[in-house]
Amino acid sequence: MARQKSIVLFGEGKTDAVFLGHLRSMYAEPSRMRVLVDAGQGGGPKQVATRLIKKHLALGAYDRSLLLIDEDLPTDEIPATWLRKHKITVAASGPRCLEGILLTLLDDLPPKKVRHLSNAWKQRFWRNHLGTDRDSGILDRFKKKCPELFPKELIEARMNEIPALRKIVDFLTA
Repeated sequence: MARQKSIVLFGEGKTDAVFLGHLRSMYAEPSRMRVLVDAGQGGGPKQVATRLIKKHLALGAYDRSLLLIDEDLPTDEIPATWLRKHKITVAASGPRCLEGILLTLLDDLPPKKVRHLSNAWKQRFWRNHLGTDRDSGILDRFKKKCPELFPKELIEARMNEIPALRKIVDFLTA
């Protein structure tokens, strides 16, 4: 019997990991592959990629990985040869950050005058869809609301408009 494929979905932060876990629950087939979802602790793209490698890829226990990183910082600081060597696929969350993907899915983009601020995207998502303006308790609320806010039908209908989302789904179903 062939060895089961194993992959890592690694988000820049904990909120990214919650959303990746939600997508895993809809698209990954447990009988076909083992999927670990984890998160870095923020920082620049190369720092987050280095955490992924040290924490999960250095021992060779995973066949490949996907790194979800906000596009508000340039991902070109991570050399393409380094990504290939470690079998890392990068998906840039955008516009700006994960909340940009989420608000795009929900047709609730912020006004153009604040779209350049990642914090404006986060605050808008928290306030409009999680019912809070504060960071505390966000992860629990988000985890509970993900299935309601982002059902598979919505993901399927909108994923071709959102390159990072398409990349994640394709990664999980490949």
